[in-house]
Amino acid sequence: MNYLEISGRKLVASLGWLLVAAVCWVTIGTAQAQTPSLPPGVQDVLKLSQAGLGEDVILSQIRSAGATYNLSADQIIYLSKSGVSQNVIRSLIGSNAAAAPAAPAAPAMPTPPAPSAVPPPPSATIAPPPSAPGGPTFDSFHDQLSPYGSWVQEPGLGLCWRPTVAAVDPAWRPYGDAGHWIYTDAGWSWESDYPWGGTAFHYGRWTRDGVSWVWVPGYDYAPAWVTWRHAESDGFVGWAPLPPAAVFVPGIGLEFGGRVAADVDFGLTPDAFIFVGYDHFWDPELRGYFVPRLRVDFLFHHSIVLNGYRFDHGHFFIDGLGRDRIGRFTHHDVRIEIGHDRGFGFHDDHRGFRDDRGHDDHGRDGHDRDHRF
Repeated sequence: MNYLEISGRKLVASLGWLLVAAVCWVTIGTAQAQTPSLPPGVQDVLKLSQAGLGEDVILSQIRSAGATYNLSADQIIYLSKSGVSQNVIRSLIGSNAAAAPAAPAAPAMPTPPAPSAVPPPPSATIAPPPSAPGGPTFDSFHDQLSPYGSWVQEPGLGLCWRPTVAAVDPAWRPYGDAGHWIYTDAGWSWESDYPWGGTAFHYGRWTRDGVSWVWVPGYDYAPAWVTWRHAESDGFVGWAPLPPAAVFVPGIGLEFGGRVAADVDFGLTPDAFIFVGYDHFWDPELRGYFVPRLRVDFLFHHSIVLNGYRFDHGHFFIDGLGRDRIGRFTHHDVRIEIGHDRGFGFHDDHRGFRDDRGHDDHGRDGHDRDHRF
């Protein structure tokens, strides 16, 4: 073998090794480019997504963590290629949380500007002040409810509370589970079996945020903040939680869209309502007797609104279909219970709570000395 042949083989071998090295370098570089580093919280979200968990569970986790991230284009592309949904990515980068203005959760009483206060950043959680001196406060609500759910920032509403039961059960409904109706000297009251029910079903409002029902803090008491519907010819009663836009005004009642609300549906759609037959209205386990979703649409359009809101001696009552009507249709003797709290009875010149248990139970049945609207 001559010198030139030996030199040629060495040159080919050298070029081969250079080619292998180049391929390895490109492969490593590409792998690094395709696997950008991610913040720990985003890594957790990626793990949840790759584990096959539903989008609603992942979004709930993100809202509970309350953190947002300034992700690069490479990181966003990587998450998308890894199967993370666009809704989850938007939540990670804060497109939802950043839209929440510094507004009170209860629309009835807007938050007054604090003198010399430094406005919080867009992602900060905002807690409204109480609407009634001596009444409940956001802090008291927070302490009572935190063990049983999580606080989340909702666009346009501020801090709202999501019960754990709602987060784990997509079919859960307020005023429909672990409780029953009683008729009190203040009208229809929801008696809840939940330890937090005395707060969340007598104060505030409920709304859905795409994940589940959430509770919007409010500081006026009522036996139940609901709207009622009656499908008499079909034999069904329906109700739905009032939305945040239903504003209580002392001395006037409920307002919706800038007008006094009496027998109005508050813009709610059929899927916000629960319907049950007369024969199950008093059942302690109502959830087993809810009308199926497809049937609800029919009943909604074949029913009328009967809210029965009224004022009597400065107190606000919610009679719904009324004691006598429910008793007649359900063949049930409706006993009047003494309400646990008469704090809902605000006088025009008094915003605090008061206990009128020692006063006469005037106008219990909605027949005497009342003003309906």
